[in-house]
Amino acid sequence: MSHNQRNCILTIAIMSGLIVLIIVSIIAGIMLRELSFDVARANPELTHLRIPVLVICYVLISIFIVNLILAEFLLKRILMNSIFTESSVRFLKAISCLFMLGILPLAALFIITELNVSGSITQIYVILTAVLYLTAGLIFRLWANLIRDASYFKQEVDMTV
Repeated sequence: MSHNQRNCILTIAIMSGLIVLIIVSIIAGIMLRELSFDVARANPELTHLRIPVLVICYVLISIFIVNLILAEFLLKRILMNSIFTESSVRFLKAISCLFMLGILPLAALFIITELNVSGSITQIYVILTAVLYLTAGLIFRLWANLIRDASYFKQEVDMTV
């Protein structure tokens, strides 16, 4: 099996995995609504937080799903052997910006939780998720810069040949 065939199979496997993640994320979003009612019933003193927290969770899941869809488009470009293009750089920058944007709802969730349930263990999960979103955003920005630089080198080599 050639190197290109292995890369193609790996890319298709990753794309399939991303589709599964999209489906799981959608199912999780659907289940969140029922979970929010269960939490509100179990903790009546926190019922007023159900809607704001639910909206923040939906925003975070939406950002994640959009990033997965953008990654699918990016992987399709890899299959078409056209990764070193400006549109690939735009996809990577968009993914990076969306992850960075995800920090805003997480900050809102942190503040809402701190004001209403000071010292909650939820804060640890919010902080870890923010670190994850920040790290992902920085990694995708780094990849965007690497692909951009590689595309410049590719253009120079193509012009030289």
